[in-house]
Amino acid sequence: MRVSFLALFLAAGALAAPAFAAESPLLDKGRLSEIKSRGHLACAAFPRPGLASESAGGSGSGLFADLCHAIAIAALGPDAKYEFSTLELPKDADDLAKNAFDVLFLTEREIADASLSGKVAPGPVAFHETHRLLVPVESDVNKPEDLAGKPVCYHESDRASLALDERFDRARLEYIHTGFQEDVEMVDAYNVHHCAAVVSESTDLASIRSRQGVLKFDSRLLAEPLGVVPILTATPLSDPLWSAAVSWVTHFELAAERAQTNWRAGGAKAISIDGAFLALDAGWRENILAKVGDYGAIFERNFGEKSSLKLSRGVNAPWSAGGLFAPPVPE
Repeated sequence: MRVSFLALFLAAGALAAPAFAAESPLLDKGRLSEIKSRGHLACAAFPRPGLASESAGGSGSGLFADLCHAIAIAALGPDAKYEFSTLELPKDADDLAKNAFDVLFLTEREIADASLSGKVAPGPVAFHETHRLLVPVESDVNKPEDLAGKPVCYHESDRASLALDERFDRARLEYIHTGFQEDVEMVDAYNVHHCAAVVSESTDLASIRSRQGVLKFDSRLLAEPLGVVPILTATPLSDPLWSAAVSWVTHFELAAERAQTNWRAGGAKAISIDGAFLALDAGWRENILAKVGDYGAIFERNFGEKSSLKLSRGVNAPWSAGGLFAPPVPE
């Protein structure tokens, strides 16, 4: 009987897996060991509506808090504890520099602004933030170019206005720049029709839309994004094994949304990575789906029709539904 080298290699790997999981010094001295000794997972992100908010008890709320919960379950078991914090610079600069958080959800700019380029390993995208425009429902504006010659409100520290500048520069058009240093002042100006539109991140705009101002008018988001800003899962650079574990849990959340069929794996079987190699808790896939749900369920809970924000999946849908998410597993 002929036995291929590949078959022997795979068989040897299968036999070695339990020994590696039990004996690897990386598993005893790394970040996961610290987390288990501490008794909880620590996550953080800059505040964004529907993504990252603090709540009583420290568990936080939003899509990133739910992903933090999922990672905690994979690391510590179904009854895992976790703490979710929202970040503010420079107040949290020291904690960030000391790698006080096990998982961060950050954009490339936030990594640079917090001087973390040499301290964290960027992982999978957890959410695609977009730059978009908010206009009154009765407005005749249906595309960005319709705002030519009209005032557009924006926060002066928000890069969304730069995306609009680029769009208008390509079209050789101009709009009236109406910048503000305070969010409250910007929203107040929009609510009294001082500006024809607001340009910002889609999550912020959805929050503004949910709160009618003094004139009580409804607003709508223009469908076309001006730009896409990936928000990444980031982990301490010192422990590649922990970085790999967080990456695979994130990929699993995305892949598990796929239905199980005769032709492809889905749900709890969506990825075949052996958690034993990463020292993840036994049954981590099933426990995550039971306690937190897949990415689609998390998105619906925080942004769906029953939420106050009511954002469509858009670029945060799977590639098969027209979005940008494509987990690194066979489709």
